[in-house]
Amino acid sequence: MDIKNHSLTLQKKARYNVYGTLTEETECFWFVLHGSRMLSEQMLYKFKEFDPKKHFVVAPEGLHRFYEKDFGGPVVASWMTKHYRLDDIEDNGNYLHTLYNHYTAQLPTTAKKVILGFSQGGTILYRWLHRHKEEVDCIVPYAAWIPEDIDLTASKTPLNHAKTLFTYGKEDQFLTEKRLEKMKALIDKQGLDMTYLPHKGDHRIARTQLHYIYTNYIRS
Repeated sequence: MDIKNHSLTLQKKARYNVYGTLTEETECFWFVLHGSRMLSEQMLYKFKEFDPKKHFVVAPEGLHRFYEKDFGGPVVASWMTKHYRLDDIEDNGNYLHTLYNHYTAQLPTTAKKVILGFSQGGTILYRWLHRHKEEVDCIVPYAAWIPEDIDLTASKTPLNHAKTLFTYGKEDQFLTEKRLEKMKALIDKQGLDMTYLPHKGDHRIARTQLHYIYTNYIRS
């Protein structure tokens, strides 16, 4: 049976949520990517104690939505699967590039630009920045795996020009010591500058850790 695969490029609505108000008072712009089986607003809940007059947070949502269990109940989202993954990587890159630059063009010149990716969102972060050159002050992969199949040293994005802070919970059930050692070896091999900031916790974003990172590494 001769089956041939084709693809068609078309317009699609992409959902995202924001916290805060973008004004001349904005001091920090956060662009945050959720993990698999999450929704974008779940990322914003982590910033509820941040001053909305000083922090403007944009949370895009993955283009794949599905029921969390069986055929009903809560709906969750994902960025990509192994099925036609190259198409998803391209679509995600174009989507994030467009949305990110829509808002960075409106920022006051003094505002810090921070891209944070949690879990699968962190991997998507690197795949996006590998394809598109973005102006960013700080990159925060949070409990994320750095993709092994791309040469980040040849990336269009000057990754070493941005401060990179890798943070994760010490009790993270997915980032074992063995996996962390393997990833650190990959980072060293590619010559990327990265600060490691482990904290007490599991595979979840800790509000206290976000405040710690902002106060000690971003605001200064």
